[in-house]
Amino acid sequence: MVDASPLSTSTPGVSPHGRSTSRDSAHPSPAQSETSPDHGGTPQTAESIRKLITRKSHRKSRLGCLNCKRRRIKCDEKKPQCSNCITRDINCDYLQGLGKETPAQSKSTENLDVPNLELMYFWTTATCHSLSNWESGATFFQVNMTELMLQSNHSLHLIFCVTALHLAYCRPARKYEYIELADRHYGLGLPPLTEALANLNADNCDSVYFSVQAVCFVAFARGPQPGQYLAFGENGRSEWLIMFRGIRSTIESISQENFQKTHAINISSTRKPLQPHHVNKPPEWERRLQDLREHVEFLSQNSQHLDSILRAVDVLINCYDNRYNGKDGEYHVVFAWLYRMDEAYLKLLQQHDSAALMIYAYFAVLMSDLEKFWYMKGWTHHVMSGIYNAMVEGQKTWVRWPMAQVGWIPP
Repeated sequence: MVDASPLSTSTPGVSPHGRSTSRDSAHPSPAQSETSPDHGGTPQTAESIRKLITRKSHRKSRLGCLNCKRRRIKCDEKKPQCSNCITRDINCDYLQGLGKETPAQSKSTENLDVPNLELMYFWTTATCHSLSNWESGATFFQVNMTELMLQSNHSLHLIFCVTALHLAYCRPARKYEYIELADRHYGLGLPPLTEALANLNADNCDSVYFSVQAVCFVAFARGPQPGQYLAFGENGRSEWLIMFRGIRSTIESISQENFQKTHAINISSTRKPLQPHHVNKPPEWERRLQDLREHVEFLSQNSQHLDSILRAVDVLINCYDNRYNGKDGEYHVVFAWLYRMDEAYLKLLQQHDSAALMIYAYFAVLMSDLEKFWYMKGWTHHVMSGIYNAMVEGQKTWVRWPMAQVGWIPP
């Protein structure tokens, strides 16, 4: 399942500040470390006087890079990057000035946005291939989604956000620089997406659907958040669930035939069958799920939402069958279960109903297959911990099997 998000009409410049400056502050510049008669320091030696004279006679250069000017430190003006920028692992603006020889050339390159060019390059060569298990899915992202990005500013910004988070994952040394870039694009993408959602029509439904999916990818890629467990939260409905259900609302509010590039109707369709050796089947999953169904039916026998509880189990059994009996090869179809849940069941989850939480724990086993994707790392254990902590003590034994399948134990 894929997600998308909106963008504004212009692509912002990127701040050169990507990391903490604590390392720089720990090493004062020569100007800071020298003492002088005016500041009560030690008596000046001949050597210190010589340095002071030399410094006074130095002609200040105004050609230093912008990063050094902002930090008010001396720039050695080395090309293609000054030493200070290399040390701090940030983009030196000298890189953008390569090849500038004439005023005409200067005007043509002064607006070159290297960080965003990097995002577009990385999206089309790497990130788009990382979002799907199949080459056909990667091609779909690379072609259809890139076309939508170029037509919709909110889609462009939100996919740039996803791509920046992917770069942060792939390049830990520049993690905070990319996270700052992702935050900037996310902030630029949400307002126009909100406006587009309020004016949803046949002309913009593809880009809106894509952008809402991108927002969900962003939530995954930012990693597990305290008190947020995808389908529920410690204090009510999670932010991710609100965004995820927005996909359903988008589809239901527009006729399916209007989706020309995102093929939203395919959310429940099957994909290439899996060969048996490609899947590690949980042991005895058929019997375990049947036992679960009988137990939640007993627990909820007097509940007005019994039908919703049983339907949640039945749909989950169908998802297990598709996944582990080779009927559907796309990993993301596991979220078809959550997509198909009715509001009554989701409300029970928010209320930490024991039967609803048990079913969700068995869903987490399916979700663990998604840990192969970079943006899902750590989510399964986080969700399982939230389920376990929300359950009453007497019912926790019923989630022992899913806990064992995902390899999580209570702390």
